[in-house]
Amino acid sequence: MAVTEASLLRQCPLLLPQNRSKTVYEGFISAQGRDFHLKVVLPEDLQLKNARLLCSWQLRTILNGYHQIVQQRMQHSPDLMSFMMELKMLLEVALKNRQELYAPPPPPQFYSSLIEEIGTLGWDSCS
Repeated sequence: MAVTEASLLRQCPLLLPQNRSKTVYEGFISAQGRDFHLKVVLPEDLQLKNARLLCSWQLRTILNGYHQIVQQRMQHSPDLMSFMMELKMLLEVALKNRQELYAPPPPPQFYSSLIEEIGTLGWDSCS
């Protein structure tokens, strides 16, 4: 178990045990330069299939639509470290998909230069 704990600390340095029996972990999961608060409550037998995952509203919003996948991964992951690695990968995918949906608009300079170029070419050339 010590090897798994060391691996968990290495992979998720911001997720720390909150009690001696290591049934409650709280901290942050990082993805794409952002940190998201979460808490994992394990049963006494440390089996993930009966664990509870409590997320911040930001993390919950991003993972909206991935609930079944998160549940499935909790059911099938052999230990907390494996689950956290899968959750991190899932979070990366969710953030990437979210960015594609909500791509930021170009900066104002883009529109200024576009209007300037159209002015140089002439509005009649645009048709």
